[in-house]
Amino acid sequence: MTTVDDLMLADLRAQAEGMAGTEALPLADDGEPVFDEPWQGRAVAVTIETVAKLGLSWELFRSRLIAAIDDDPHRHYYESWLIAFEGLVAANDLAAADQIDAERLTAASYRTTEQEHDDLEVFPIPADEATLLGVLTELFERHWDSIQFGVLIQGAAYEIEAASQPRLSMLDGYLTVSLGDTHGAGSHFHLCIGEHTGDPGHPVSPELARRRRCAHAELQRRWTDGAPRSWMFRMFNGDGDQQLTVLLPNPFLSDESQPLPEPDWSRLELWDTLRQRHLALPPDPADRLGTEFVHG
Repeated sequence: MTTVDDLMLADLRAQAEGMAGTEALPLADDGEPVFDEPWQGRAVAVTIETVAKLGLSWELFRSRLIAAIDDDPHRHYYESWLIAFEGLVAANDLAAADQIDAERLTAASYRTTEQEHDDLEVFPIPADEATLLGVLTELFERHWDSIQFGVLIQGAAYEIEAASQPRLSMLDGYLTVSLGDTHGAGSHFHLCIGEHTGDPGHPVSPELARRRRCAHAELQRRWTDGAPRSWMFRMFNGDGDQQLTVLLPNPFLSDESQPLPEPDWSRLELWDTLRQRHLALPPDPADRLGTEFVHG
């Protein structure tokens, strides 16, 4: 059932998309907003939600946007939008000016090792053993039946599903994820996430241990046509090679990877939980901009 908040957000979005003149949102032929970078769509979505939560009229933000554009007509449109939003935040005592300056909303970083994948928005998280073990335990012990995992590289995508709850164990810095039965038979894989020294008789050099151990861990979301379409957790070793990609539950797809007739936003719960736990970020309205799954 549609809630009052949903109706309010829909009305504010309609007002935002209906603006005319210099303050008009860039729109595609189908009437949808055009975003060149992910942060732009995020800025619009966060602004709409903030106006709704404060119970303000859209006209208050619109007047700030017009003033920001008039102040520098050559400034990029969404930069002016951001300035108008920051002014709204400060005027309503949601954050002090120095806080806004220190944590100004900007585009996230992007991995440059994956050609033509600059639509992957990256949220780095700590890569220490405790953090990684916590994330992987969450994924493989509590959400094993709703995730897919493997490696995604140019020309190959491994999307593996566990038939039953995996078992996790640690040895010499390696986490083993066993997909077999209780007797240990069957498929498994190893991930170096902690201190790795090798066998006493065959020690591993510090340099080799560095190369093998996870050096970067990231939450990522893939943007297509101005909206996130898939959500992931990824790990990379000391050489920058991909160790693991976990595809998180997708609101546009069922657990059987079949398209859903309507988005099921409850399937973003795991993504929201990981963002809150490891990045201290609340649910992002931008994650709910899309309407269907689009293959990358």
